[in-house]
Formats: sequence, C-alpha cells, structure tokens
Amino acid sequence: MATQQPTPAPPEFIRLLDQAIRQSGLTKGEVAFKADISAAYLSRLLHGERGVPADSVLIRMEEVLDIQPRGSLFDAAGRHDAVISKVLKKDKARVLLRSLGPLTDDEMATVLTVAESLAKNHRAS
Repeated sequence: MATQQPTPAPPEFIRLLDQAIRQSGLTKGEVAFKADISAAYLSRLLHGERGVPADSVLIRMEEVLDIQPRGSLFDAAGRHDAVISKVLKKDKARVLLRSLGPLTDDEMATVLTVAESLAKNHRAS
C-alpha cells in the first residue's frame, strides 16, 4: 500500500519564509533552533515536503524572523491568525472589510490611524 504524501505548503508561503530567512542574516539552523523546530523539518518545509505548520510554529517563525506585518505567514498559508479570526467573528467585520475595498492608500492610512487610536483606548482599560 502506498503511503500518502503530505500536501506541501503553498508556494507563496514557502517563498515568503525563504525570503525572510535570507533577509534575517540567520542560518536555517539558527532559525530552526530559535523557532523550536528541527532543522530537518524546516528544510522539508522549504522544499515543499511538509504542509503548513501549526499556528504556534507560525507565530514563533514570524517573531524569530521579524516578519512584518504580523500575520503575513498566515496569509501566505491561506489561514487566519487568532486576531483575524476574532475580528471576523464580529457582526459587522465583513461589512467593514468590504467598505475598505475602494479606499485609496491615503484613506486607508487615515482609517488605520483611527483604528490604532481606538485600540490604544482599549489596551489602557
């Protein structure tokens, strides 16, 4: 009986991860160590021999590699991180997101400034 091969991570995910590693100045071994995964697993991931890691691993890789904005690895993997999942559960989230579609970059910057200000008010509470 043939063994089923795992579905590889999406090419965009692999590209982003590989690019982040190269830009970090760290070796793949150092990245693996700091992200608490094996170097062999990281190598298999980069060669399309493994699927997308668990959320906890993605979070650690984003931190180790300082991938900005946070959540980019999740996006490239076709998954939502915990924050996005929480936002999407809110009643008006999809309406808000759809209303952002036609905005210019300058208008988006204004919305982001207001949102960050509102978020600070909640963190201070």
